[in-house]
Amino acid sequence: MKKPNMDEQTKPRPNGHIWMSAEQFYNAAELIMANESVDLNRYVLPLLVNYALCVELSLKAAEGTVMCKPVSQAGLISASATKSAVRGHELDKVFAALQSDTQRKIANEFSVATGEPLMPLLEICSNYFIQARYSYEQIGAAYDLTAVRTLARGLLQAVRVFDQKSP
Repeated sequence: MKKPNMDEQTKPRPNGHIWMSAEQFYNAAELIMANESVDLNRYVLPLLVNYALCVELSLKAAEGTVMCKPVSQAGLISASATKSAVRGHELDKVFAALQSDTQRKIANEFSVATGEPLMPLLEICSNYFIQARYSYEQIGAAYDLTAVRTLARGLLQAVRVFDQKSP
């Protein structure tokens, strides 16, 4: 049996470690949204960044890979490194980089979870992470907080269901 080296990757499949990171950014944004004493105008950029990063990581969690060191001569398995099979920050492009079957299944689960189509929201919010993170570089921008929040919540649910249905 051939032993894997650090350059070899397994077949892309849903990754719970990446998904848990996405969930944490969503939870942080939801804490701000749930606090009735908070003036949301003072937290728009952190909300946008957290929700958009949740979306990005949710998409990346749909196709994760694991890189392993070779098994030792004693048969011990070393720690592995987890990463996404797709890269980037532009949400519509990250989605487009996923395998077509993954795209179809995620879009379907998103629609079931939210009652809305995925692509229009991905297009609206595609650059929110970059724009909000570097807002001082923008000439001006308008953001749809409801859209990015719906996108984040829906993709967390969609990718979780997708993972549960994956072989």
